[in-house]
Amino acid sequence: MTQASIHDLDLELATFLGQRRNILELSSVIRNAGLFKGVSGDDLKRISTMSTLKKCAKGDVLFSQNTKGSEVFVVVSGCVAINKNVAGGRKRNLDNLRSGEVFGEISLFDEEPRSAEAEAMEDSEVMVIPNASFLALLSENVALSNIIIKNVVGILCRRLRKTDDLLNEGVIWGFRMES
Repeated sequence: MTQASIHDLDLELATFLGQRRNILELSSVIRNAGLFKGVSGDDLKRISTMSTLKKCAKGDVLFSQNTKGSEVFVVVSGCVAINKNVAGGRKRNLDNLRSGEVFGEISLFDEEPRSAEAEAMEDSEVMVIPNASFLALLSENVALSNIIIKNVVGILCRRLRKTDDLLNEGVIWGFRMES
C-alpha cells in the first residue's frame, strides 16, 4: 500500500468517524426535543442521519415569512427568534427558542407559506431535517408517525394557547385588533 492510499484511507476513516460522532450528538440533542418525545433510539439515529447541522451567525435569517417551507428545524445551541411581520412594517416577536426546541414543523402538514420568520438572535446551531426524507420515514413507520403526530399536536396546542394569551393581552391593554 502506498503512502497516498494510506492517507486516503485515513481521510475516509476520519470522515466516517466525524459523521458518526455528529449522528450521535444530534441524536442526543433531539432526544430532548418535544417533537421527538417517546421516539426510540434507533429512530432518533435514522432521523439524525437524514439531517444536517447548520451554523448561524447572530442576525442570520433561517427562513422568511411567506416563503415555502421544506425543512423542520431543531435548535442545537444558541437562540432563534420566531417573528411575525405586522402592520406598519414592524416585527412582533412570538417566541425565542433554545436548545431542543423545534420550529418550522407546520410545513410538514400543509403546503402554505411560512407563517413567520426565524432569525438567529445569537450565534447558533440548528439541525435541519428535510421534509421529504422525514415524511418518507414516517410513511414507512406507523408507530413513529403516531408519536410524531401526537407530539406536533401538543406543540401546536401550546403555541395556540400562547397566541391566545398575546391576543388577550392586546385586548386588555386596548390595542385595536385589525382583521
